[in-house]
Amino acid sequence: MMSKQKQCVTCNKSIGILTCNGCEQRFCGKHVVEHRQNLANQLDDIMQDHDLLQQELKRSSDEHILIEKIDQWEMRTIVRIQTAAKNARTELQQKIEVSKKQISKACHDIAANLRSSREADDFSENDLIRWIQQLDKLKLETISQSSIQLIEDEQSVIHLIKIHENKSICKTIVPCHNEFVIQNPTDLSYQEKFSKVIGPGKIIDDGLLAKCTGTDLDYAFVLGQQVYSQDKQTIRFKIGQCKSPYNIFFGCISFQMVENENKIHYYSPLTAGWFGCNEIYQHGAVNYNYKIHGYKSDEIASNDIVQLTFDCSQRQIELFHERTNKRHTLSVNTDEAPLPWKLLLVLNRHNDYVRILP
Repeated sequence: MMSKQKQCVTCNKSIGILTCNGCEQRFCGKHVVEHRQNLANQLDDIMQDHDLLQQELKRSSDEHILIEKIDQWEMRTIVRIQTAAKNARTELQQKIEVSKKQISKACHDIAANLRSSREADDFSENDLIRWIQQLDKLKLETISQSSIQLIEDEQSVIHLIKIHENKSICKTIVPCHNEFVIQNPTDLSYQEKFSKVIGPGKIIDDGLLAKCTGTDLDYAFVLGQQVYSQDKQTIRFKIGQCKSPYNIFFGCISFQMVENENKIHYYSPLTAGWFGCNEIYQHGAVNYNYKIHGYKSDEIASNDIVQLTFDCSQRQIELFHERTNKRHTLSVNTDEAPLPWKLLLVLNRHNDYVRILP
């Protein structure tokens, strides 16, 4: 029996047959060249894929998403530091100016007493001692460098500075000043307070109550004192009075916007929160459809208690109505409204007011 002849797998010829050591297929002289060329082409493709992978690795190392996040964090941090420095600088200048005016007034009062007593020839040793003591205290107050200090907030990763002023040395002549603090946003023991109102409104009761004093056509924008940049913190409010229908805004605003009073508004791109008429505002967009978001503002009435939660870790805020036991959550895009955030309350009904609870 004759053995089967070896044939080319391409043309079936049996002349000049060679076997490929790789695929173990047989080829004639012509097709073995084509087979080698095909292998060479495949090698070129592999080398090209390798080069593309190298380029992608180099590009991705420069454009990695974590690098972008670090860049964003850097920008937010720079803004926070610049804002803290600006606030501290302004507060320091104000305190120095106030101190100068008070010392100047005290000097003027002492001078007036001296002239009056001399002209009337009505003074004794006790008066001389008292005037000397007052002048000594004023001199000490003028040259003292310890009444105002710069203090670093060591609880924060970024040590922001704050202004701290000791009590006045000469209380009888120069009243002590209030303390200005850039509050540590992670200090959970610090109670929120209303710190500023823009428009027809007022803040009373040591910053715990905000009230609208304008007409129903005017808006009072009330800012909180605390800043929120991490973790989860909740504030409880009692709605002392609200005309029907309910029309009070609870939400957050980016700290970047606080310095520009003319641009503070509930429909700002840097704002998110809940208003009356079933309105939800989110970075300049409004949604009225309660069937979609589930928020019905007319369920809130006078004497109700609501909770506003700043969940910085999850990038969201929550509004909880205690009487109805309803909770509403609103996501906040930190590209639109960067951290840190501040409380924003908006009132626009005459005599409507809100109180912060312990």
